[in-house]
Amino acid sequence: MFKSILLAAIAVTTVAAAQAETPVALDLPRAALEAQWRGRIQGFLDRGVVPVIDLESSLPREAGTRYMTELLTAMDRLGIALIAFDGYQAPQDGKKSAGYRWGYYIHEIVNAHPDRFVLATNGGTNPNWLQQKGGNATDFIDQTEVQVRSGAYPIMGEYDFRHYLSSNQCKTKQDHRDVDLPLDGPNGHRLFRLSAETGVAFAVHLEAEDHALAALEKMLAAYPAAKVIVAHFGQIRFPEKQRHFTPETVRRLLGSYPNLHYDLSTGHPGRTYACNGGRRDTVLWETRGGQQIDQLTADYKAILTEFADRFVAGTDYGGGRPPLSQHFSERIGNVRLILRDLPPAAQQAIAWGNAWRLLTGRPWGASATP
Repeated sequence: MFKSILLAAIAVTTVAAAQAETPVALDLPRAALEAQWRGRIQGFLDRGVVPVIDLESSLPREAGTRYMTELLTAMDRLGIALIAFDGYQAPQDGKKSAGYRWGYYIHEIVNAHPDRFVLATNGGTNPNWLQQKGGNATDFIDQTEVQVRSGAYPIMGEYDFRHYLSSNQCKTKQDHRDVDLPLDGPNGHRLFRLSAETGVAFAVHLEAEDHALAALEKMLAAYPAAKVIVAHFGQIRFPEKQRHFTPETVRRLLGSYPNLHYDLSTGHPGRTYACNGGRRDTVLWETRGGQQIDQLTADYKAILTEFADRFVAGTDYGGGRPPLSQHFSERIGNVRLILRDLPPAAQQAIAWGNAWRLLTGRPWGASATP
């Protein structure tokens, strides 16, 4: 029954839209999936390991096919309980059909490993989204609405709004990820409304430029039921454009908008950014003797402690990253470094407890509603 309902909902989209992959339904209903997640989390807790739920990563099919065995081993070694991978657009089917082609690879890996992977939507990094198309069944935002309303997705992917080039893209002079879309534009409103109406959280890549922060506050106020995760907390790459991102601003936003969350897929101490002349790009770390050290500043440590219910973990895996095992080792190491000096309750909440609540709609100890 679950599969037939899902596939019927998806058919509404794919009749008119380009379809390069056959829709894939999940083998297990949500309650059974959550039982699988709970068992894996509890297994780490029973061994005295603080598990991590990664809510900010993407997995291209080619990377998953090549590295899956390595990934499963790395998850066990690093204490990663669950990963919610964004999906990617399906490849062309040879017909050169117009419109976005929804990808189903993440459905496949969830069916293969239901205790490890959480179904997220395709991410908002594709040309159809970046061109802010909408209003047709062939468009990404329209397909996202149908997919999410099917009830299959515990979380949506990450959607680009203000995105800077990576250091590597700067070095190789690629500019396709230099994105500046209005968070309060038509598709931004559709995304916030979708979250508010379904209760499904979503992440945004929104470099904290002054205009972007103003738009964020406007949208948080307009959609108080939307569950918003802003990626890469404390990543400040052009301070002259990001003057308003301060501990005081962060504290005010978190205190004013209970629907705001941040993820900690951010830079390690001393990380530099090639596009700004090699300056450091993460403001969370204490500076001594002109160098960042592996301790949080007093201000950000206090924020992470006081608002521990508003942060989640992430590793930002995706295309163009280092080899998978190296990437996850480095990024999980950085997450644990951020958590190291926080109170135990804050460590548990940020590492996995808040993600559990966002994915299931309830805290860890609560029972599912019949």
